[in-house]
Amino acid sequence: MAKFDLKSLKAEEFINHEEILETLEYAESNKHNRELIDAILEKAKPKKDEAGTHSVGLTHREASVLLACDIPELNEKMYELARQIKQDFYGNRIVMFAPLYLSNYCVNGCTYCPYHYQNKHICRKKLTQEEVEKEVIALQDMGHKRLAIEAGEDPVNNPIEYILECIDTIYKVKHKNGAIR
Repeated sequence: MAKFDLKSLKAEEFINHEEILETLEYAESNKHNRELIDAILEKAKPKKDEAGTHSVGLTHREASVLLACDIPELNEKMYELARQIKQDFYGNRIVMFAPLYLSNYCVNGCTYCPYHYQNKHICRKKLTQEEVEKEVIALQDMGHKRLAIEAGEDPVNNPIEYILECIDTIYKVKHKNGAIR
């Protein structure tokens, strides 16, 4: 099995089963560690520097501890910090993301999702890079600046390399006076 490498572009290196299990165990064993949770919340606060706001960000393990925390007053501190960060970043505006459906191939059986592999009633489709470009242009023509890409999970039809190629195509589209942010 490949070694865990968070910065790798290969899915089998940054999605690592043992790392996921260790992270879940770390979260479970620290979900009541008030000192650690306070330190993580302090780290999550936006830091001001000369150029404006700069945040270091949290690791996946730190985020897992916050997600596992079930201490009401610490959860309230998390909510308040999230509200502050959202307000500082977006203000009172609502930001909309237009969905861009890349592929509906999927190997999972999630009952809430129409892409699940047991659904034999849908035509399966995976966009080519040319089709991705045309969809982005159409979405930009409708005024969209932000996209939420959607794809089923399928390591054969939608490997991470395909998703990364689609992201690259999306960001390369320069249409009229705009580009996807």
